[in-house]
Amino acid sequence: MTDASASLSIVNLYPNELGINGDVGNVTALVARAQWRGIAVTVHNHHVGAELPEQIDLLHIGSGPLSGQRAVHGDALHNAAALRDAVGAGVPLLAIAGGWQLLGRELTAPDGERMPGAGVFPSRAVLSSRRTVGEILVRTEGGVLAGFENHAALTSLEDGAAPLGSVIAGGGNTAQAPLEHRVEGIRVGSAIGTQLHGPILPMNPSLADELLSAALLRRGEGAVWSDALSRPSDAVREVDEYAAAARAAIAGRLRARLTDTQPR
Repeated sequence: MTDASASLSIVNLYPNELGINGDVGNVTALVARAQWRGIAVTVHNHHVGAELPEQIDLLHIGSGPLSGQRAVHGDALHNAAALRDAVGAGVPLLAIAGGWQLLGRELTAPDGERMPGAGVFPSRAVLSSRRTVGEILVRTEGGVLAGFENHAALTSLEDGAAPLGSVIAGGGNTAQAPLEHRVEGIRVGSAIGTQLHGPILPMNPSLADELLSAALLRRGEGAVWSDALSRPSDAVREVDEYAAAARAAIAGRLRARLTDTQPR
C-alpha cells in the first residue's frame, strides 16, 4: 500500500454530484502527469458527511447542476473554514463551473433563492435560464487556454479579485458584456476558478503542471519537480502534442467564426 505521507495527496470534492462534464479527467491528468515523472500520487474522493484528510496537497472540485450543488451545499459550508485555510496556506485548487460557484461567496438560483457560498473565492454567481454554450479561448499570463463552456451563470468578481484571463472568443464570466470587456475565471494565489470544461487540464497541460508545481513547492520538493520537468517522458511529449493540436483546432474554428462576423 502506498504511504500517503510519501505521496502527493489530491482531494477531489464531491465527484458523484459535481462531475457531470467529464471534469474527473482533470484529476486523471494530474495523476498521470505526476506519475509519468516518477512522483507518487494518492487521490482522496471526498463525499458528503466524510472528514477531509489531514494531508491536502491539491484540491479539485468539478461542475454540476443546481440539484447537485444543493445536495453538497451543507457539507461545503461545514468544511468552508478548512478549505479557506488550505487555500490561504497555499494549497492549489482547481474549481470548475458549479464547483467554483459553490466555493464563491454567494450563489443565486434562477428562482431568486440566495445560497451562501464557502467563501474560498471572492466571487458571486447568479444563475439564469440563458445558457452560454460553446468553445472558448482565454488569454492568460501563462498562455492561451482553450476549452468548452456550458453554464448559465453570470459571475462577478469582488473588488481586487483577478480573473484567470481575458476572453479572446466565447462568453466567460459575463457573456452579455462586449467581447473586449469579457474575462474568464478567477485566480487567488494558487487557487483557480473557471468555466472551462473539456476537461480543461488534458486540453491545457501547462496548467496541470502549474498546479502540480505549486503543490510540490509548498511541500518543499520544488527541486524534485524542476528536475522532473527537465526530463519529459515520451508519454508527456505525445500527450502534449495531442493537446496542442486540439487547442489549435479550437482556435482555428473560433477565429474563423469571429472573422465571419466582422463588418465588411
